[in-house]
Amino acid sequence: MIDETDHDAESSAAGWRAVALLCAALLLSLTDRLIINLVVDPIRSDLRLTDFDVSLLQGAGFAVIFALAGLPAGRLADRVNRRNLIAGGLALWSAATIACGLAGDFWSFLSARVAVGLGEAALVPAAASFIIDCFSPRRRGLALGVFSLGATFGAGGALFIGGVLLGWIQAGWFAWAPGIAALAPWRQLLVLAGAPGFVLLPLLFLIREPVRRHSAGLIAVSAVLGRLIADNAMVLRVCLVKGALGVGDYALIAWLPALLQRGHGMTSLEAGGLVGLSLTASGVVASLAGGALSDRFARRWGAPSRTALLLACYLLALVGAISTLAAQTGGQIALAFAVWALGSISGYVIGHVVMQESVPNEMRATTVALSLAVTALVGIGLGPTLVPLVAERVFSGEAALQSAMGVISLGAALVALLVIWPPAVERLVALRTSGPARSD
Repeated sequence: MIDETDHDAESSAAGWRAVALLCAALLLSLTDRLIINLVVDPIRSDLRLTDFDVSLLQGAGFAVIFALAGLPAGRLADRVNRRNLIAGGLALWSAATIACGLAGDFWSFLSARVAVGLGEAALVPAAASFIIDCFSPRRRGLALGVFSLGATFGAGGALFIGGVLLGWIQAGWFAWAPGIAALAPWRQLLVLAGAPGFVLLPLLFLIREPVRRHSAGLIAVSAVLGRLIADNAMVLRVCLVKGALGVGDYALIAWLPALLQRGHGMTSLEAGGLVGLSLTASGVVASLAGGALSDRFARRWGAPSRTALLLACYLLALVGAISTLAAQTGGQIALAFAVWALGSISGYVIGHVVMQESVPNEMRATTVALSLAVTALVGIGLGPTLVPLVAERVFSGEAALQSAMGVISLGAALVALLVIWPPAVERLVALRTSGPARSD
């Protein structure tokens, strides 16, 4: 349901300052989550791990606690000061990222990754609820789109900036730094990745907790379940789609740098730069254009019309998956990933707004937490691990890794389309018969 009485509320400068800081926090969270993908082979060699062991550190080790902690964190965010909850999570995941760089074996690394997931679990549910209360419905799509840029730049930055930073480390730029100079380059990279969180932490306390709009307090779990299956199970469908696409997202992000290094002779810097550029360029367009376009649809045809855009997003992701299978060069692989990211990220942004406007204030953070839990368990938990399993057991030869990534992302896009098809088509038909609902 959309808060109709909020239509005249204007976006404030304080709201946009909050979005900027929360965007920075999201950027750091994605960077700290994904930067290990750039140094898979050094970690595997130093700690004597298999590709499957590394995939657990990339995926399941993070995803399980991220999912399990996400739902209680979402319920908590619907009740307590959201800014303080975000700050506590930031401190925890930043310290845990540093601990990853100091890990001596698989189990200590896994424990640190679990702590990263625990800290990051509170961020997006609390931040999304925070932003919704800062803006009117006319600006929510754009505001959440700008916030989502943190994920785009974080994921891209983890590979691009991480590759640059790794090059500096290997060139001896940090040989003077006490405490880390004697560490292996991949360890220095993780320690340096965790440090910026403690710079951002005090800045978060400069933003003020917004008043919760039309909130009557925490609602019962039974009422939450009722909203999930209302309106042709729209909220539940969006959650499931996020999980499906998450399999493709994390299968590609986790193994693209390794594919480009192993199969196309690129260095860590070249592979990270190419993948980071593809993800960042597509992500900026998807976040801003997707959010703004959905706002335009909402103003013209009403908030439910945002759902119709999801079909186009998932079709675009499907094209990216097919292109991944057909790509022959490193550049073509990066271009295919850019197309995938354009569809997936725009669907992520629009889906976020659809969920937030489909439920009352009292369960907004809980709803987002549920979608993240599904994404974590299904997407992050399965995506990175499925790639080596499918590559080893289904395909063979030098192209096995690429084929596995393409097939997994193709299946993910098809599932997303099948799940969202009924309500999306229903609303497309409604748009054709009703015409514009309003023109503000």
